[in-house]
Amino acid sequence: MRHLLLSILALSGLLSACAPMSGPGSAPALVATRHADFDHDTLALTWQPGFCGQGQCLADQPHAPLIGLHGLWASETHDLIAAHMPVQDWWKRGCDVYLPPADAMPPLSLDTARRLDAATAHVAHSLPAHEWNKHGRCFGYDADHFFVAGLTLRDRFAASPTGQALEQDAGRVIGHDDLLALFARNTGATATRALQLRCGRDSMGRPVLEQLWFTLRPDALDRFPAAASYAPSPDLQDNCPASFRVPGWAE
Repeated sequence: MRHLLLSILALSGLLSACAPMSGPGSAPALVATRHADFDHDTLALTWQPGFCGQGQCLADQPHAPLIGLHGLWASETHDLIAAHMPVQDWWKRGCDVYLPPADAMPPLSLDTARRLDAATAHVAHSLPAHEWNKHGRCFGYDADHFFVAGLTLRDRFAASPTGQALEQDAGRVIGHDDLLALFARNTGATATRALQLRCGRDSMGRPVLEQLWFTLRPDALDRFPAAASYAPSPDLQDNCPASFRVPGWAE
C-alpha cells in the first residue's frame, strides 16, 4: 500500500496545491456520464478490525479509523438487465463488462491519496485500484471526485450517532436487530434493506462484524445519512446472525 501511495503522489504533482478539503459536511454529489441507467449505489464501509481479521491486511494497516471505506458500487445497469445478465455476474465483473480488464491506479490529488491510505484496508492488492477499475472507470467519473465522494460518505457515517455508537461497542457482542433499530431511529430510514450487515468468523470461530452496506439513491448522496438518501435493495445480502461481536484490534 505504501508503494501505491508513493506512486499516486508522484502522479499527482501540482494537483495537490489546488485540491479541496472535504469533510463530513461537504456535498459528495457524483454524476455518471456513461452507463448512468442504474437504480442505486451501495456504499460499502468496513469495520476494520473485523475486515482485517486473520491476517488479511498488511503490517502497515492503520488502527484508526475503526470505520473504513471499501467502495461505492453502482447497481446493475438497465441495459445489462435487459440483456438478461445475472446480477451475480455484474457483482463479479463490474466495469470489465464494458471495458478491457485493467489494474492501473489513476492520478489523484495529494489530499485524496493520503485520505485513502488512512481510510482503506491495506491488502496485498491495492483496494483503491481494485475499486476504481471495477466500480468507477466505466461510468465517466473523475477519479478524484469518485474517491472523495466515498470518503466523504464514510466521514459522515463515522460522525453520525450510529457510527459513534458502533465505535463505543468495540469489543462487545451486540444484537443484529438492535443495530438496525438504532440505525432506523437515528436516520428515519424506512427503505427495505437500507442497511445490510456483513459478518465473518474470527480465529475462534465467533461471528464478527466485517462490513456495513448502505443502499443509496444516486441522486441523493449529498443527503446521506438522512432518510431521503436511501433506496430499497432488491437483493438480500445481510449474512450476520442474531448476535455477533464488534471486534477491537486487541482481540
